[in-house]
Amino acid sequence: MARTAKAETSSASTTQRRNRAASKDHAHHLQSCATIVDDDTHMEDSDGHTPKGPTKDATAPSRVDSSDTIQSESDAGLEVLGQGIRAFVTLIQDLRDLGVEELVLPLPKICVLGDQSTGKSSLIEGISGIKVPRERGTCTRCPLEINLTTSEPSSPWRCTIYLQKHYIYEGSQISSPFGKRGSKGEGATRSRPLGPWISQQLPESIFFCQINKKADILRALYLAQLATLNPREDPAKFQPGKADPGDDIQVKFSPNVVRVDISASDVPNLSFYDLPGVINQAEVREEDYLVTLVQNLVKSYIKNETCINLLAMPMTDDAANSTASRLVQELDAQHRTIGVLTKPDLLQGEESLSQWIEILKGGKFKVGHGYYVVKNNPDPRVSHYVARQEEDRFFKEEEPWTQTLRFHQERFGTSRLQEVLSKRLTAQIRSSLPQITERVRSKTAEVIARLKELPEPPEGNLSLQIYEKILAFESELRNHFDGGSNQLPFRKEWLAAALNFRDTVAGSYPRLNYSSLSKASQTQDRLPYRCSVTPTSTPSARRSHVITLETDEEDDIAQPFTPINRNKRKQRGPSQISPPKRSRLDDIPLHVETQDGPDNSSDFSNLTRAAPYAKRFTLEEIREILQDAHVGLPNQIDPKATQRMIEKSLAGWDEPLKELLGFTEQTCRAMILGRAADVFAHWRGTRFFDQVEEVCNAFFEEKLNQQVLWAERVLNIERQEASTLHKATMSEARDKALKTLKSACRNARAKAFLDAKNPGWNSNLDQQAMMEKMGKVLDTDLGPNPYTHELRALADVRGYYECAFTRFVDVIYQGIRAELFTSCRNELGTALKTSIGLGEKDGKLDGSTKLSDSSANIYQAEQRCTILLAVDPESQRIRVELTKQKENLEKACDWLDSHAIEE
Repeated sequence: MARTAKAETSSASTTQRRNRAASKDHAHHLQSCATIVDDDTHMEDSDGHTPKGPTKDATAPSRVDSSDTIQSESDAGLEVLGQGIRAFVTLIQDLRDLGVEELVLPLPKICVLGDQSTGKSSLIEGISGIKVPRERGTCTRCPLEINLTTSEPSSPWRCTIYLQKHYIYEGSQISSPFGKRGSKGEGATRSRPLGPWISQQLPESIFFCQINKKADILRALYLAQLATLNPREDPAKFQPGKADPGDDIQVKFSPNVVRVDISASDVPNLSFYDLPGVINQAEVREEDYLVTLVQNLVKSYIKNETCINLLAMPMTDDAANSTASRLVQELDAQHRTIGVLTKPDLLQGEESLSQWIEILKGGKFKVGHGYYVVKNNPDPRVSHYVARQEEDRFFKEEEPWTQTLRFHQERFGTSRLQEVLSKRLTAQIRSSLPQITERVRSKTAEVIARLKELPEPPEGNLSLQIYEKILAFESELRNHFDGGSNQLPFRKEWLAAALNFRDTVAGSYPRLNYSSLSKASQTQDRLPYRCSVTPTSTPSARRSHVITLETDEEDDIAQPFTPINRNKRKQRGPSQISPPKRSRLDDIPLHVETQDGPDNSSDFSNLTRAAPYAKRFTLEEIREILQDAHVGLPNQIDPKATQRMIEKSLAGWDEPLKELLGFTEQTCRAMILGRAADVFAHWRGTRFFDQVEEVCNAFFEEKLNQQVLWAERVLNIERQEASTLHKATMSEARDKALKTLKSACRNARAKAFLDAKNPGWNSNLDQQAMMEKMGKVLDTDLGPNPYTHELRALADVRGYYECAFTRFVDVIYQGIRAELFTSCRNELGTALKTSIGLGEKDGKLDGSTKLSDSSANIYQAEQRCTILLAVDPESQRIRVELTKQKENLEKACDWLDSHAIEE
């Protein structure tokens, strides 16, 4: 992401450089500029001011006359530079775009600094003609870089904003909205002068937004600075046009820069930085650490020998109290400092005036380029045009500026300050060019030498090679998900598992458990034979006295049944699936031996036969449920009782569902990774091979988790409320179940009757003989069936179960195929392309077309592929970075050569 953003910035800057180079008189303008600067070199005397105006315009009253050159809202007064000066400023902007400042040495710049509340924001607006944010918590908490470029008269006004990430935030404390909480461990140390902010070796330039209306810049700058003060948030969240991000900030300060590039026909060619206001004392004790952090940041700019410091000091305060001025003196930077006195309209008292007269004369707080006085309107609603008119009128009509200080009039007004800033910046650039040229050439040679020491990279069109392999991988996935051959067993194996899942759920219908009948109750109580709730404990007793119903036929009543200890089986929902250990491509052979037919279905077959998930009701349990929901009328079943029995009957569906999803997870993941291992086998051992594994696993896990959550919702819906529209199907199933239950119940009672009458009667009989013997027992011997009501209740549940399980199984089956398998079949290849920058949005790539219409995108993709396919990824990463540096430095050399000034 960072490299892509930087590439976009570089591409945009390249276009600007080409436009700037269009002028045929470029070198001539540079030479002219050199002459201008030389003429201005001796404009100040030893006191730091000029006793005579440097030009006729500097003192002419026509500059403040009502008929002066300020004619309209076009801010034409900002256009104060000649073409020669413009060429110098443009050159430095070009070099900065090429990354020379990060790679070689700091470039000449102007930095606006001052204490808080010194009128710095108004000063910036006066120089640049744009409104800057003044909201509490943002305007003074991160630097602002403003690059002004004069465009053709017919070109529209345009502003582009970037977030320059020179530092990474490694703090732990997140602040509240413009808050009151402190940040422990956020303070500066000797080894970390900016506290939790760590310098990046390769700074990032992130595009934030582009605006075409001056009125929109204030909000855009506020949002950009808000994004900078939230380093752990996605900057896109704060872009104009998105939902209101609110006013919350995570940090109270950031050294990262908000860069503003403005191109217009009515602005000067000028570049400067607005630094956070220096503070002596934090508003709350918890923010004391900010004092040192801000001062250290400001110092890092001031100490740059090519930096021109624009020191703002308000005329409402004692100059001796200026912390920013103290920092300039501590770093011995007065000789390259321009003082700016603000808020002259608030000057009070003769004593205060005398101090400022001494400062203007250079007698106190002397700086190398003297002091200028500007008056700005603090109201952000006032336009730049109106503010300049007010300023001219103020210095022309107000005392002490018209009489007492008339000898300093050449230093009053923003336009005078703009002129000197442009000339001083040009002089600084001109004096720095020889060193810049030498250092750039030296760095270029160093980078070339380092490149020669690195191993050679992979050859050929790597992005095309990877793209073609991904297409082959997509084809393999389609073939295996679609099936149709014994060489493509996945679909057949999974279908067998799905059928076994269906059979398991179908075979888990609610059953009825008949326990031994008491001989004592028959002989003593003479009651009809009933089922006991206590099963016998010995195997022989079970064979003699237990009758079970295990199938729909329920005619095998003599087969022994071993009760299941249900307490040993944990009921877990689908969301509790524990997937097997994540697979790795290196663990998978290139060719997987397959067999005809499924090889994992035996578990499902066994589960179906044993029916361990079926609910087994006793007649006593059913009677208790019915009594709990008794409606007060004979032979009536309360729907609540039916719902409760249905819930118990569906409780066993978790385990078969978990088994199906687990089988699906294991076999589908293995198939996907197996195909990837086969297709990309040529690149085993590279970062690309590892990335394929990571992307496949992450994609599959995301889709599987979605499927598990969806299956859980389906199961919960089935359990919440019994409902169906299949009335006829349910009635038919209920009637069949009732008939079977009555028959089995009679056989059980007949066996109990025979057991009580003649113990051991069936010891020498086979199954058929036993059934014939029990069939000869008369109904009069058995008496009325006391459990008719219970049997009818269970029959109702069995009838509904027939509808519910069919619906449930079909929905799960269809969902896995339509969502999980379809996503993996159709989307996994795209996810791979996107992960390495070969997304479809960049255009299709085949033998005759390119990756994208953008050469920058093609270059970026090829560089990423080179790194991914390198056997030594770290060496290749270094090669890519050095190659980019080499290209930029060679361009910088070409620019410096073309702008060379003949001595």
